[in-house]
Amino acid sequence: MRNLAIMTALKLKLLYRRPGLLVSCLVIPLLLSLLAGAAVVRNDLGEIRAAYVDLANNQESARLAGMLEASKLGWQRVGAQEVDRAIELGHLDGVVVIPPYFGDRGAAMHLDDVYVCAYIPGKDGLAADLIRNNYQVTALAMSTVAKLEKDLFSLPGSEGITGSGMSELLEVKTEEARSEGANLTILFHNLERGDSLPVIQLPDTAIEILFLSIFSLMSSLMLADAATLKRMQSLPNGFRKDYLSTLMALTVSGVIQLVFMVGLTLLLMPGTSRPSNYVPVMAVLLLLMLAFGQIMALIPGDRRFVPASLLLFVSIFAGGALVRPPTLWMQYLGQYTPHGWALANLSGIQTAVGFAGAAAAGLLLLIFAYLAQRRSSYLAG
Repeated sequence: MRNLAIMTALKLKLLYRRPGLLVSCLVIPLLLSLLAGAAVVRNDLGEIRAAYVDLANNQESARLAGMLEASKLGWQRVGAQEVDRAIELGHLDGVVVIPPYFGDRGAAMHLDDVYVCAYIPGKDGLAADLIRNNYQVTALAMSTVAKLEKDLFSLPGSEGITGSGMSELLEVKTEEARSEGANLTILFHNLERGDSLPVIQLPDTAIEILFLSIFSLMSSLMLADAATLKRMQSLPNGFRKDYLSTLMALTVSGVIQLVFMVGLTLLLMPGTSRPSNYVPVMAVLLLLMLAFGQIMALIPGDRRFVPASLLLFVSIFAGGALVRPPTLWMQYLGQYTPHGWALANLSGIQTAVGFAGAAAAGLLLLIFAYLAQRRSSYLAG
């Protein structure tokens, strides 16, 4: 065990004798996030992303939020500090800002005025219009109910009825009218038809997927030096220990690179966030890239860089980490590449291969690479 730890430390020293790789894989993605971010506009109207900021935090704002969320337009509550960045990066198609006085019927002369909210549209004009219409209809319904309650309170016999009691009576009468066939239909006119082919947004995580892959592959190729390997393999059980120490060193360096990359991004851009499954997805991606690097190490050193880089580029391109892939592409092809699988899972898209399947595939490829390297005259002598 001590020899394994020593060999791992030696391989880490070999990696960090060339700090330019780590620095490049930290600085470049950070600059890309700062200068461009995920600047690709999403064009999938099947998943409209609406949000609201509740500055009122009262009963009426809670009712508005409940009605918006029930509309199934993907409404979510966000903080005021997140809005600007989310709109700029295209993460949100529109944000409704509920003011502090919302629903306070004594704060204005006209009831309509207390049900007015600020609206911040996103970059997708059609999606922003749909969100605006959804909010306007909801606010109109609430102001109409408020006017009806005000009129009902002015009628004889309404003395002693509380506001909540009047609301319950109005809801009962509304349900009775609905059961008798009453309905309210709202028609929208002059809306332009959007593109029929949905397009997946490139999130911030696409940059991290890209540079974690580059760093892992380049580190694997740097450690796959035949002369160094043969010297380490001369120790007792040297080949197995050398292979394990290589994987351990690459894992540690990959985790360090990813932690620094994400940490610096969060430090400079506090509004960024990561999906809840970020850690397991990136762990499986790192495992797959370790297997890929060990397979590429089978190629002699003077000929391995071009095919390894080409295969990595194909996987990144097909997986949608560089361009906006249509959902059909991701469904039938992209998700079956390591990068497409990771990007799809981080984007909330269901994949045919689950976490267990992808991790098992990575382990099987590592075992295959180990057996192949043992038989390789180039690496095992």
